[in-house]
Amino acid sequence: MSVYPSANIEPLVSREQVGEAIRKALALYVGRGRRYSVKELSNGTGIKDRVIECALCAPTSEHYRPLPLEALTTLELFLGPDFTAARLSLAGQGAFLLPNAGAIDPHALAADNADDNATVTRAALDGEFDADEILILPEVGTRMMTRGAILASLRQ
Repeated sequence: MSVYPSANIEPLVSREQVGEAIRKALALYVGRGRRYSVKELSNGTGIKDRVIECALCAPTSEHYRPLPLEALTTLELFLGPDFTAARLSLAGQGAFLLPNAGAIDPHALAADNADDNATVTRAALDGEFDADEILILPEVGTRMMTRGAILASLRQ
């Protein structure tokens, strides 16, 4: 009997799922007709061309190699939260761009949040969201979550 019985349980997310999520996210930014070529991404991040090319392969390919953690984090920094969110979505999480701590104005943050809260409250007053209200709610919600992430980051 193993001291760590959970060692025999499959992880909730497989290596292939992670590799495929990263490959798909990278493919949105790299390649023909995309924002960057492999060479441009390599020059912008300091990650070797071959490392990027291997990460762009399907995880079942013999040419696939997972990105080292420092390369993945560098890509997340360079490509931004949309790239990061594509990977984190496997864990049911998201990513937001956080400003430098000195750039945070708590008064403006509170005022903007109050305004968005009022928008949602006005929309919900009649007990249902109308078609025009539904159109603005995702944008308002995203702004509210971003501000919440900024507030949460202040503890670091």
